[in-house]
Amino acid sequence: MDDNTENIEELTDNKENEIQPEQKAQKENTAEPVLEEADEEELESDEAIEKIKVKPKQKELKKIPLFAAIIAVLAAAVLATQITFLAVRQSYHSKLATISNSPSTSDGRFGDEKLAEIDELYRKYYIGEIDEDELRYGLIQGYLYGVGEKYGSYMSKEEYDEYLSTLYSSLVGIGILANWNYDNLCIEVLDVYENAPAEEAGLQIGDFITEVDHQSVAELGYDLAVSKVRGESGTKVIITVNREGAEKPIDFEITRRAFEAKTVRVKTYDNVAVLSISSFYASTLSELKAAVKDIQGKGCDRIVFDLRNNTGGLLTSIQSVLDYILPEGPTVRMVDAKGNETKLTSDASCLKMPMVVLVNGYTASAAELFTAALRDYEYATIVGTTTFGKGTVISPHELSDGSVMYISTELYYPPYSDNFEGKGITPDVVVELDEEAKSTSLYKLTYEKDNQLQKAVEIIKEK
Repeated sequence: MDDNTENIEELTDNKENEIQPEQKAQKENTAEPVLEEADEEELESDEAIEKIKVKPKQKELKKIPLFAAIIAVLAAAVLATQITFLAVRQSYHSKLATISNSPSTSDGRFGDEKLAEIDELYRKYYIGEIDEDELRYGLIQGYLYGVGEKYGSYMSKEEYDEYLSTLYSSLVGIGILANWNYDNLCIEVLDVYENAPAEEAGLQIGDFITEVDHQSVAELGYDLAVSKVRGESGTKVIITVNREGAEKPIDFEITRRAFEAKTVRVKTYDNVAVLSISSFYASTLSELKAAVKDIQGKGCDRIVFDLRNNTGGLLTSIQSVLDYILPEGPTVRMVDAKGNETKLTSDASCLKMPMVVLVNGYTASAAELFTAALRDYEYATIVGTTTFGKGTVISPHELSDGSVMYISTELYYPPYSDNFEGKGITPDVVVELDEEAKSTSLYKLTYEKDNQLQKAVEIIKEK
């Protein structure tokens, strides 16, 4: 790996989007490994192994969660507005000339002489206008397509910095999770983060954001409205909401600032604790330990880990979580193109409680690794539907201008079982979500209508 390459692994899928205003990235010389979120069509897998992953594409276009917005916006930017051979026409040509002295290299690698010819012809005869940014983006995407890269992508330096900041849970913004409500053409608040500006201002779950700075959300559209909600720390934004029971719209002036995004949420049903983990980020282990201590104090002696819509996270995070839960032994194996294997392990201390893991088609990357590892150690029964199937590590390689290319470099394996790339993990107990429930966001789905969760709780009570 190049000296200027940061090792970070990704593992991902789709989930609800968060409106998390821009964050100041703490990019260090050595980035922390990442097993991050993925798209429905793409997912990925880290010091022991530091790398970043890709997110799967959403299966439901109708629901674009606001975290999915950061990563949707990022992914969109990453997969739709960037390319950097240069930024100016002149530098573009000089760069092109540098790499195109011959039609092809002696070892058969592609040469750019023909590309340069095509470029010259288009600049001379083409009746349309050439957008330099789109051209560069197209060149990069064309290369990825040409080599058959399944998960690779490109990020500008700014996008990469912002992306890294999301992985460490320290965000800047107002602190809400939301998605697009197609019926009312507005942004629906699915969750409000604790101790975040939105909570302090009085925003509530279920609020419908209809205006941002007195501009209609319906007219702005989802992406633009979200971008206007986001902003730098210390700046203000006026959010107008419609709230059930309120006689008229309510305005909230909110000052954006840094806040911590929680990745672990807890609900209890008798002696069963349901721990929903949205992502595996830097704070996840400490949140998980605090949650376990709390539920044990309340008399809960068994756990359902709800990983539905969890698209991944940091490798260091999933490794620390598995080390906390599992007994002594391997936790993850990484194999590169030459067959070299890197193995991460757990110590002897472990969490001794009956467990069930609840998954779905948006459970990806690091979340799949979690699922497979607990199954390998016979620590948990797996309930739900087949997971996404992302068992590939993608590594970020920094380019000369600070932008980053993600390249598929390794396959990652659970402790003892096989790699699940392209196959996913089939649950021990397959339970499809009821049709009525499928049309409802998991954040709004009640226990009474969540037949998958009901089944998971039923199974854990029998353990």
